[in-house]
Amino acid sequence: MTTLHAAPENVPPLTRSTAAAWVLLDWAASGFSTVLITLIVAYVEKVAFKESPWGLEPGVVWPWTLAVAMLASAVLTPGASAWADRRRRHKTALLVSVASGAAGLGLLALVPPTARLAVLAGVILGNVGFDLAAVFTGSLLAMIASGTTADRLSARGFAAGYAGGAIALLIATSIVAAHDSLGLTTAGGLRAAFAFTAGWWLCFAAPAAIARFPEAHDGGHAGTAAGELVAFARSLVARGQTDGRQLAAVLGGSMLVLGAVQTAIAQFSSLALEEFALEPAALVKLVLLVQAVALPGALAIGWISQRLGRRQALVICLAGWLSVLGLAWFIRTVPQLYGLAVLLALVLGGVQSVIRATVAEAAPEGRAGVTFGLLQVGTKLSGAAAGLAFGGLYLATGHPRAGLVALLAQLIVGWWALRGMRSGTDR
Repeated sequence: MTTLHAAPENVPPLTRSTAAAWVLLDWAASGFSTVLITLIVAYVEKVAFKESPWGLEPGVVWPWTLAVAMLASAVLTPGASAWADRRRRHKTALLVSVASGAAGLGLLALVPPTARLAVLAGVILGNVGFDLAAVFTGSLLAMIASGTTADRLSARGFAAGYAGGAIALLIATSIVAAHDSLGLTTAGGLRAAFAFTAGWWLCFAAPAAIARFPEAHDGGHAGTAAGELVAFARSLVARGQTDGRQLAAVLGGSMLVLGAVQTAIAQFSSLALEEFALEPAALVKLVLLVQAVALPGALAIGWISQRLGRRQALVICLAGWLSVLGLAWFIRTVPQLYGLAVLLALVLGGVQSVIRATVAEAAPEGRAGVTFGLLQVGTKLSGAAAGLAFGGLYLATGHPRAGLVALLAQLIVGWWALRGMRSGTDR
């Protein structure tokens, strides 16, 4: 096979087929993420919980459901990631995660909207599968690339994700639009779209099942998942005082930043539905605009990361995110909403791409799973806190944008923690 680059000493040469299979993981999973923030949120808020059957506004049910999903991810991730490291089964763990996420979509497709607990269970299961798949996609990156190659591959993955997510959303939306000709109600069309998205995810993740991903060496692993987590903590201490502080700062800051970013993305759709009364079709167009702008944006941030270093790329992304959250308080018209969406798109994937490449390279050898698992746990806990605060401030004030204060504060603290991260040019 053709070799793409001369790998560093501890990373085998990366082949085109392995790189393509890894990039397709982002392409496949993004179908879920785009459908989640458009059709699924519309299904929950405008169909299943339209009449506030539990005495809660749909705009409160949605963030709290996502918060429960984040907490579930935080509980499951440590054991799953430690098992993958200990057994050297990252690819297996990835495929199980994808299957679980697709099963959540399948549940949404199978049950009627009146089965509200099952609807929420499907949303939660889909999110947990998506989160765990992200952990093992990241840990596999640590095994196939490092240095500027990791920056480039991570950026390409996010760019492919925006393209794949847009195409999957277009097809899913077409299914909903054609519900009459298919003999379905609008709710039935949405459920058919969820079934399609499950198939999309499984289909494009399939190449990873046959790709050859190298695994870390056997040595140094504990006999149990709990022991593996303890061994990881000890390995951080053994790395030396400076390196230990550096890795702790990167992980801590990344957790806060990603938790705030992921919550903000989820609430952007809810804001468009609640305050601007966008119909689902208009929301889909808005998300497609975001995807179209985010694709070159991710590649541009990847280029900046390679040329100027990760620290500089991260500063650009975080400054952009602070601008998005600050301006979100003042927008009043639909054109302003679209302008905000463009600004959001420019930095949407860049911060996640830079952080993923940084953590992949910083992960101790043989413990990429627990490194990304710890990152995911912290991200989901901080995201759950942000989601609960967002919904709580909305409930307390009656103002859907009150939660922006919590997101801004969390993003600033995360940026402060990341201020000392090494630039990519220091490698």
